[in-house]
Amino acid sequence: MGCALEQTSPDAVVTLDEAGTITFCSQGGEEMLGAAAAEVVGQSLGSFCAGGQPESRRFLERLLQEDRIRDYLTELITPAGKRIPVALSGRAIRGEAGELLGAVCVAHDLSEIRRLEDELAAKNRFMANILKDSADAIMTLDPDNFITSWNRGAEAIFGFSAAEAVGKHINLIIPPELQAAREIERITDTVRAYGVLRSYQTERITKDGRRIQVIFTRTSIRDDAGRIIGSSAVLKDVTNVLNLERQLAYAEHLASLGELSAGLAHEIKNPLAGIKGVIDVIRDSLAHSDVHREILGDVLREVDRIDRTVQDLLTYAKPKPPSHGDVDLIAAAQRMIAMSRQSSRNGAVSIELDSSVDIPRFTGDQTQLEQVLLNLLLNAQNAVHSRGRIVVRLRYDRTSGDVRIVVEDDGCGIPEEIRRKIFQPFFTTRTDGTGLGLATCLKNVQYHGGTIDVQSEVGKGTRFIVTLPMFCRL
Repeated sequence: MGCALEQTSPDAVVTLDEAGTITFCSQGGEEMLGAAAAEVVGQSLGSFCAGGQPESRRFLERLLQEDRIRDYLTELITPAGKRIPVALSGRAIRGEAGELLGAVCVAHDLSEIRRLEDELAAKNRFMANILKDSADAIMTLDPDNFITSWNRGAEAIFGFSAAEAVGKHINLIIPPELQAAREIERITDTVRAYGVLRSYQTERITKDGRRIQVIFTRTSIRDDAGRIIGSSAVLKDVTNVLNLERQLAYAEHLASLGELSAGLAHEIKNPLAGIKGVIDVIRDSLAHSDVHREILGDVLREVDRIDRTVQDLLTYAKPKPPSHGDVDLIAAAQRMIAMSRQSSRNGAVSIELDSSVDIPRFTGDQTQLEQVLLNLLLNAQNAVHSRGRIVVRLRYDRTSGDVRIVVEDDGCGIPEEIRRKIFQPFFTTRTDGTGLGLATCLKNVQYHGGTIDVQSEVGKGTRFIVTLPMFCRL
């Protein structure tokens, strides 16, 4: 039976003499080594060990001391040069006086196990890399809400490195008011009760103090006994998405308002023209000495002001489509500066043009761009004090192909809370304004594929920066 077991076992069974020479090799050994038993018997065990004769001697010395060795991990090298990972077990054979006569060894082939281990390790590395390099923030927390892992997505979103975040409480990224409202405690209770909290939207704070809108799913982590040992959270920054949604809703609101305004402007403009004509006739029929003639003149001026407001409203609500043509920006700036000087109520205000480079002509709507320049100049004139200074700078970047128009003044400046609203339609701080000037400027610049930015410091002045791509598409 023993012989039958040796011959049928897939493991290699060999016997050794006291010098480590192989005296027997089973069928499993022949298959493992790829050689007939006759080729194996008579050779030293060290001939097949990866460590050669030194490893064979160490193995026999251990057998002499311990009498038995289990699962000694090594590699066997076949006559063909193939390396086979094995778990080698051995048992010493002794004589009546206890002397070592030899050993019986069994080698179990670990190739399949190593292959599976390598596949598993590769899959684990793959999954770890996915989690580590995910664009979304992925983190794990212990039961007390201290951070135990922090991936690169979390680093990118919040600005804290893994070294800065791991070991810290999750309050690191929670705004103070939400800490006071005990938001994290309520989230933790929900996760413990239900195992998961899905698509929770809230606000978080970054390392540099920015507030961001996030949506996350948090899941409990349990051990084999079912005890909660922590939780994982996958978090996405949706600040830009929510901002786009708000902008879209605002744009739809403005579109509806524009349609209403256009209809209303038409309804007002026609009767207003009739009213003005009637008052003109009545005023002309009065004697020059009649006191009512001056009163009717004041009425006509107010009617004209209403007409201009209605016209501005109609222009903003239903603008004319831009016309294609060559734009000579320097000539346009010179005309608008001359017009502003003529209309200035304060002759002491200095308006200068600074154009250090030639700006090539480009395709655009010159009328719209002149309107932008004129509105910015009029706003600057209203902002400067006596003996104020306004400078129009024209620049051309040959690398990017952008044209830049800068209108700056040394006036009173614009407070932050007002600066955020100045491009909104109908917002104005002037008693004689309609709040459509800068809104129209923004729309005209956007028609040209450009941007308009404002920089201002209270008490020191304001700078409007218009950037237009040279190869804009109307």
